[in-house]
Amino acid sequence: MKQKLLLILMLVSFISVSFAQGTRGDGRAIIVTDVNSLLFSNSSDASEDSGLARTTSSANTNDIDVLRLKQLVTEVQAATYFYGGNVRTFGSEPKSLYTDLASLNQVNGSIALKQHFEIATIRINTASELNSTIDLAAFSNFPNLKYIYIITKLDTTSENIASRITNYDNRFNIIYKLDKGDSNQ
Repeated sequence: MKQKLLLILMLVSFISVSFAQGTRGDGRAIIVTDVNSLLFSNSSDASEDSGLARTTSSANTNDIDVLRLKQLVTEVQAATYFYGGNVRTFGSEPKSLYTDLASLNQVNGSIALKQHFEIATIRINTASELNSTIDLAAFSNFPNLKYIYIITKLDTTSENIASRITNYDNRFNIIYKLDKGDSNQ
């Protein structure tokens, strides 16, 4: 009985830390979700095995198609990379866009085929970038974009990321990952 209670408390604690919520001045909530809490839980594996598409939702976000998100994050996709003003596209009809925060303001004017993207991955590389704003207006002309995936190796929280976001559009699901990399290399 004690083990079950401890397990439930740990699960509740994990879930409460996984979802951060910030609010803009206009009252719209920004929810930033840890990607690991969505993609690598036992329930997502079980639904994948059964062939069912698992979705998760909140009152303040769109439904997240967990299986599609997992495909976008873990499988090779046609992609466009935009760093330092240079655009490189691999494959036709790219679904994934990769950029960094330093290049974010130029994305809208530099990417021509915006209609195919479903996920945009933004890498935050420095502490000054982590403390600057993440302006989502750069993605206003990407009609099928559903996921903004923020990756950083710096220590941060979902609350900190949510507080940095400006021009939030509720059609986006904001997810993040702390990517410390391999310390042995």
